[in-house]
Amino acid sequence: MNKPLLIASLVSLAALPAHAFDQQTTEALTVCHAYLWDVPDYADLPNAAISVYPGITNDTSITVFWNVYWDEPVTRAAGNCTIINGDLEGFEDYTATE
Repeated sequence: MNKPLLIASLVSLAALPAHAFDQQTTEALTVCHAYLWDVPDYADLPNAAISVYPGITNDTSITVFWNVYWDEPVTRAAGNCTIINGDLEGFEDYTATE
């Protein structure tokens, strides 16, 4: 095998994700992401404005961290969702003001 082909093969393997999310985590991310569109401040934003990330996980619950970042209108927010047995049981907006 020639050297450029070997290097290209190694680079392509290194670019593969280290792991995929399991079904429970994927569903928790989906539940939190969908819930954020029910929040009036974020309901009209595009999909690209909302990001979700898996956080703390145990056998029955997953904490999903989220953020909203958009420029028109300027929207910045962050928080978490707690998903227990597939259901949204808690929602926190770290940036909410009373």
